[in-house]
Amino acid sequence: MPGSNVLFRLRRYNGRSHQHTNRIEGNTFYDFHIHMATERYQVAGYEEYHYAETTDRFADLGGAIRCMIQDCAFELPPGTQETLL
Repeated sequence: MPGSNVLFRLRRYNGRSHQHTNRIEGNTFYDFHIHMATERYQVAGYEEYHYAETTDRFADLGGAIRCMIQDCAFELPPGTQETLL
């Protein structure tokens, strides 16, 4: 947020550790999922983490990090130890 020091997460990659409900759609799931900040949820007054989609693209921390790198178009610096991801 401009002029503030409030943390605003655009994406968050979660494991199958809790149930999630998308408040506008009303769908509930218990699976690996990716939270995404959306304009629709912001306009409705919800926090950025209230919308999420299930995924089968990762099943562990390394997989979640690889998905984040790909989804967000991050470029790894030369010499990065990708085996840690």
